[in-house]
Formats: sequence, structure tokens, C-alpha cells
Amino acid sequence: MKVLLSFIIAFIIPIFLTPFFIKIQKKYRIGQRIRQEGPDLHQHKSGTPTMGGLMIYMAVAVALLFFQSKDINVYIIFFLLISFGIVGFLDDFIKNYKERSLGLKARTKILLQLIICVLFLYWHSQHSSFNQNILIPFLHKSFYLQKIFYIPFVILVFISSTNAVNLTDGLDGLATGLMIIALFAFAVIAFFQKQTEILFFIIILISACAGFLIFNYHPARIFLGDVGSLGLGGALAGIAILTGTELYLLLIGGVFVAETLSVIIQVLSIKYRKKPIFRMSPVHHHFELLKWREKKIVSLFWGTGVILAILGIIAYPFS
Repeated sequence: MKVLLSFIIAFIIPIFLTPFFIKIQKKYRIGQRIRQEGPDLHQHKSGTPTMGGLMIYMAVAVALLFFQSKDINVYIIFFLLISFGIVGFLDDFIKNYKERSLGLKARTKILLQLIICVLFLYWHSQHSSFNQNILIPFLHKSFYLQKIFYIPFVILVFISSTNAVNLTDGLDGLATGLMIIALFAFAVIAFFQKQTEILFFIIILISACAGFLIFNYHPARIFLGDVGSLGLGGALAGIAILTGTELYLLLIGGVFVAETLSVIIQVLSIKYRKKPIFRMSPVHHHFELLKWREKKIVSLFWGTGVILAILGIIAYPFS
């Protein structure tokens, strides 16, 4: 009963608090600043309340207080959620209060993320859950990484995951919905690993995201903001690392990967071919400029996310 109430609390808090948060932002004229190089289709979204990730974090925090987990891993994932979220909050703060649409400078953002990674790795190396074996999807095998390789590998997982979710957060409900889908897959994996407390935390996070999605889905009344996307990306990476399924993140979070690759490919193509491959990157903007409706793009990406999540579950060696 206590566990079930935790899930309900996590779901209900965003539903009750988000409307008030939206009103406060509108009252003080706090809202999303649309980058000039973005699609013209997005200019009507300028001024839409942002930093909705704070509602998710508040819901998770209250649910955790009620749940009172005894597994330190749960609080470490929560630490990752909040700490990467703080980096995102600083980014959003600069965008909204200093009126600079780019927010934090890239090197500052990466430096802050690296500090969080170092803190996590220090704790992880001192804890019994420290596992340098990396499971390989579909092959039912794993390989062992020496510390000299494992440390930069973990850092790469964090940096890639946080920034991939951040890049994907460009359409109403897109990143939030994909996060829910990916978390469901990792919930199944945590269940079969008998990591019950992590499983419960994942469901709490899913519940909070679902409650927020009501206001984030098209037409969005509020956006996740960098505070939301960076924090959720950090938590997702932490879950993958603590379940030894880092490579599964590439499959389960395949849409996030595709969004990131589209940006990299676009930059390289312009640099070396002197012309773009996509009409705009990340790739969801490419579909927008092909005159696809926003809801259609989100539905396509969500559907792809579901298929990849199912493949990720199938790829796991349950035996």
C-alpha cells in the first residue's frame, strides 16, 4: 500500500502544482525564448512557461520521502536527477533572466557535468555495486572494462545521455513521452534483476513524468526546460549504469541517439561537404520543415521509441 501511494503521490503532485507554476511564470512574464535559427513554426511558442522539470523533481522528492527507500542506489539516482537538473536550471535562468537564448556557455555546462560525473564515480568506486562488467545486447555476454577505460566510458554515458535528451526536447511532449517509454523498459530490467528499490524509483519517476505530460503534450502549456531534460537524462544514465546495461541505453534510447547523431552528421556535412543533409537538425525539425504536423512527428517518434524499448527488453538475457 505504501509503495502504491508513492506512485499516486508522484502522479498527482504535478497535476495540482503545474497550473499554479504556469500562472506564476505568466504573471512575471517568464517563458521560453526561441532561438532565432530555429524553425519559424516555433515563434508562436515564445513566452510559453518553462522549467517544468521542477514539478517532476518536487513530485519525486515528496514520493521518496513517503516511500523511504533503504537502498542507497535510489538516492544516488535521485542525486543525479537533481544535480544535472541544477545545471539545467542555471542554463534556463540565464536564458530567462539575462535574456540570452543560448544560456550557459558550452564549456561551462560540460565542466559542471564533469564535476557531477567525478562525484558519482568516486561514490560508485567505494560502493559494493561497483561493476565494470558491461552487458552486450542480444549476445547474452558481457565484457570487463579496466578502470582506465571504464571511467571515461561512464563519463561518456552521462554526457551523451543528458545532452541527447536535451536535444530531443524540441517538440511538445516529445522528450517527456520518450523518457516514460525508456523508463518502462528499464523497469522491466530492474524487475528481473530483483533490484526492487530501483524498480520502485523508476515507477515513481514514470508517474511524475506522466502527471507532467498532461500539461506538456501538444499544445504544450509548459516546457520541460533544460532543468528537466538534463536531469532526466542524468537519471536515465544512472539507472543504466547501476543495472549494468549501459549499452542497452543505445537501443532503448535509440530515438535520443538518432536526434544526437542528426546534429553531428549535419555539422560534419556542412563542414566538409559545404551543404546540409537535413533541412534542419535535430532531425525532428527536419520533419517540421517537410510540413509534417507536430503531433504526427511526436507520434512517429513515440512509436519508434516503443519498438526500440521492446527490442531492448528482448535483447536482455533474462535467463
